[in-house]
Amino acid sequence: MRILSVALLLLFAAAIWWGLGRESDGEQVSVVSRAAEVAAQGDSLSARAIPNDDLPPDGTRSLFDHLVAQNDALPYPFEDLVAMIQRQAGVESTPVMLAIPLGRSLLKAQADFHRPRVLYAADFDGTNTPASLGVAARARLFLGFVENAREIEVISYNEAAGRYEFQLVQDYAADGQRRIVYARRAVCMTCHQGGAPIFPQRPWNETNAQAGIAAGIRAARGEAPYLGVPPQVPLAIPERFDELTDVGAFTVTLQRLWIDGCGGDATCRRTMLRLGLRYASNPGAFDADADEALGLRAMQAAHWPADGIGVPESDIRNRDPLAEARGWRARLHAWLTPAPDPDAGAKDNEDLDAFDRLPKLPAELDPLTPRAPKRRLAADALDGVYGVAALFSADDLRMLEAASGHEPRRLDAAVDALPDALFDAAPLSRVRLLQALLTQLGAPVPEYCCLDTSAMSAPVALSAPQLTLAAGSPLQPFAEYCFSCHRGNPAARLDFMSGDTEAAVAANIRGKPEIRDALDWARYENTAQASKLMPPADSAEYARMRAALARDPQLLARMREQVPGLFDF
Repeated sequence: MRILSVALLLLFAAAIWWGLGRESDGEQVSVVSRAAEVAAQGDSLSARAIPNDDLPPDGTRSLFDHLVAQNDALPYPFEDLVAMIQRQAGVESTPVMLAIPLGRSLLKAQADFHRPRVLYAADFDGTNTPASLGVAARARLFLGFVENAREIEVISYNEAAGRYEFQLVQDYAADGQRRIVYARRAVCMTCHQGGAPIFPQRPWNETNAQAGIAAGIRAARGEAPYLGVPPQVPLAIPERFDELTDVGAFTVTLQRLWIDGCGGDATCRRTMLRLGLRYASNPGAFDADADEALGLRAMQAAHWPADGIGVPESDIRNRDPLAEARGWRARLHAWLTPAPDPDAGAKDNEDLDAFDRLPKLPAELDPLTPRAPKRRLAADALDGVYGVAALFSADDLRMLEAASGHEPRRLDAAVDALPDALFDAAPLSRVRLLQALLTQLGAPVPEYCCLDTSAMSAPVALSAPQLTLAAGSPLQPFAEYCFSCHRGNPAARLDFMSGDTEAAVAANIRGKPEIRDALDWARYENTAQASKLMPPADSAEYARMRAALARDPQLLARMREQVPGLFDF
């Protein structure tokens, strides 16, 4: 009997070890420690040309910032933000959106079936016109919104800098002071390894394309769409999202192929562009073994990094959170451990210690676990050629063909005549190359919406201290009803409530006399000038101010007293 008891105790101990110990592989993975590793940047040509700083390089901004600036404000609610982005397509375009209630993001503890994390990916390239180039948004703009955390995570391509930017929209709520900041890049890259977007592998069991996840959402909130996403989406949606993240990973790789693959050899890059345009024009006729392609390989061989050029692994292992919850190990774990604290977990992207205190995933499922590159490209690869071809939209290629009179030799000659500076070891830009080629071909050169930063305000880092107002500050109503549009707005002309201190913000407000009339509702409401009144009538801030005025009719008068002078509409 004693032997049997000992055997049962050993078996029980083994079960506990097996049931709980599976997490041990991941216990040492900490977002804080991993961020310190990521921050140690290499010394390759591309690392010097495309730095890993939190803020974008001077004179460059993310596509997201450009779109918000041109819209004059950050749209709210989330459906309006998605609609604003989708309008850039110029034609009817269905947004790629899905929901993940039980995910692996930094904000995973704040998402649930009632308010799941909603993901969006842009899947369009805008239409070119003689006056402007279309917005290249496909696989270049991704959003992840967790309503309980009041935060949107943004991954957005920077055309001029040749990298994805990691941003946050903080306090994104009807009563929030919505703020766009650049995140701590090293923290983001602990999961987004290689600086690229990521997504699980098929069959995408975490998403609402799976019946069990969809059923949980329906049980929590019914059949109505949530933030524009129905309870269940077809499998084609996560499949397309997955494809777009793969494109994003190769977009990052293309910059290394362009810079590191050719080293200091401008002729190598010029040849890569010429062959890329040739392949894009007629893929079926492209000869990968022709003399010029062999010549490119030879030039690459002289400069190629010794360890090759890796394609970031944008796929993380599929995870089935419902199966995990049903397993006997999960039941044993729940029986032996206290109930989780409903307030545990990161409340936002600054709450890293709280995230690290959450139970760990098995290492193979944890996005923090370092992943080997999807593949390593050798010097004989022509992936740079194919990447350059994919850089240009179908409209871009039609423009170039029309400008060259559909004569490939004229386009080749235009490439040969481009200034040497375009082939420096610097980020590859679709817009700059396209505009330079059209110039050489004597064609009209359209402008591009999302490159010039001269009219934009300075970018804001997550680490920048937030403004704290004194108790009873006369600026409190401005913070409540105005800051979300006029503090940290990417458009410089609208960013007139910025400042590091309360005194600086007050001085900026006093220096903008237009504010006085924009708040004169009694004088201008229901007149031809009503559209100039602030906040805008279709905004959440307007509705809240209208309710506040019912309680405090002198609110607008006190706000106007902070601004001397009058503005003539």
